[in-house]
Amino acid sequence: MATHERSVEVNAPPERVWQIWSDPSTWPEWNPDVVAISLDGPFATGTTGSMTTKAGGTHAIRLGAVEPGSAFQLETAPVPLTRFTFRCTVAARGERASTISQSVTIGGPLGPIFSAMMGRRIADGFEPLLNGLANAAGGAGGGAT
Repeated sequence: MATHERSVEVNAPPERVWQIWSDPSTWPEWNPDVVAISLDGPFATGTTGSMTTKAGGTHAIRLGAVEPGSAFQLETAPVPLTRFTFRCTVAARGERASTISQSVTIGGPLGPIFSAMMGRRIADGFEPLLNGLANAAGGAGGGAT
């Protein structure tokens, strides 16, 4: 399975980025794709909920592995016979800066087809949301990679 990823460097410590990223109530403020999100419990591995996006409507979501302070996965199946796994990470870059990254891996029986057709385009859409997160954390995002 191919993974498609983008990263942005931000002039904010990882703790500040994580504080915002791990609070889904803030996502519609800085993520241009998210209209609404609700979780049925804490921001922890296994918690389920729903997310409404501008392009895709409302979908069931599940938090996969949550590594407090550094990474989490968000899983959804917006298309039958697929499983989209988004991995979101923040890592220290020096003392007061971070690298934030988001990737998508598309699995399931139709995953390879959708990955080839849409993976790069989906990843390109990460750049505005990563820059929005960087701005919300108080450190404008640098160039995406």
